[in-house]
Amino acid sequence: MATNDDKPDAGRAGGQARSKPRSNDRPFDMWLHKQLHAMYDEIASEPLPDDLLNLIDKDAAANRKGDAPEEPPKK
Repeated sequence: MATNDDKPDAGRAGGQARSKPRSNDRPFDMWLHKQLHAMYDEIASEPLPDDLLNLIDKDAAANRKGDAPEEPPKK
């Protein structure tokens, strides 16, 4: 099972992820880790758009006030 050991401690894009693979990683795992970082590190480090931040803030404020929309019923 995969672990989240490579995530930065301070948040998804906040800190520096571990750059050295563990010595017990298989060669494929090391290759995959390197390729995924090469493809997505730049994108993951981009700031969130203001529109998305505003939506998050609006939803958080609604949750604090108790005005959050009800979740749809689970089947």
